[in-house]
Amino acid sequence: MRLKLKSFIAFTLFAIGTNLSISPFAQAANFKTNFTPEKSNSQEDIWLNSITQNQNTFYNFSLVKSAEILYNTPIIGVRPGASSIPGPGNNNTGAASTEKGDYATSPVPVSGLNDPTNSEIAAFLGNRNLNNILDTEEIGASKINLFFDSSIEQDNTGLDNLFFWERGMNSDLGVQAIDSSGKLLGNFLKLSRTEQKSAGYSIDTTEISASQQVGYWGVNLSQLGVDSLSGIQVIAKSKANNDSEYYNGPDYKVVARTTKRVPEPATMLGLGMIAGTIGLLRRSRSARVQ
Repeated sequence: MRLKLKSFIAFTLFAIGTNLSISPFAQAANFKTNFTPEKSNSQEDIWLNSITQNQNTFYNFSLVKSAEILYNTPIIGVRPGASSIPGPGNNNTGAASTEKGDYATSPVPVSGLNDPTNSEIAAFLGNRNLNNILDTEEIGASKINLFFDSSIEQDNTGLDNLFFWERGMNSDLGVQAIDSSGKLLGNFLKLSRTEQKSAGYSIDTTEISASQQVGYWGVNLSQLGVDSLSGIQVIAKSKANNDSEYYNGPDYKVVARTTKRVPEPATMLGLGMIAGTIGLLRRSRSARVQ
């Protein structure tokens, strides 16, 4: 009986392992951004309500809680009377700066003609207002670590873990996972402008004179080569910075889906079968003793 039990348990564990090995996390291609107001004004607040993907709607997100600027082309040559608002004498040098819709609210004022601070970047990315973004100029380059307010873990839902929105649908963005100390993990991933799809809304921010359509990317942790992360390093490359590639100044927002690791269904079934078999064995032993 013991030999048969051991053989059954070994077979069950093998089956579980086989199921896990042949059930890779599917890459989800599309998602829908659910926001309010539904008929949004491109110059005002646009609030992220939820995201729908693969017929699943989720409302809980991990937001950016802190930022660490590793490199950001500084603003230079600001002339007297210059403004970050389009028009004669405007100044759009530098790289990443905080931006918002003309009449949108924001936790702190936009950085404007000043280089943004870590706390300003975290404030603009760390809320659900899709009209609070990080705006990167075409001639500038940046490398910034963004840390989420909770650890993000891979799960068995098949849903994406990271969700990006990019104003203009005309730029690329580099992404790599980091741990809580900022150490790089996994592999570098370039999000291409050609892979963007429309998010269903447009925004008109202070540095542009008309609304632009917003596109999106969804990223699964498997694409980054990790099963968990504390944050991401975001990169914008520029030929003006002697980079080999030109990302064309991505203007973006990012949130992460709050995750909780749960066992695979096959794992639960297998463990249940083992527990049931052990229970039968114990009852059999008890009967013999009596």
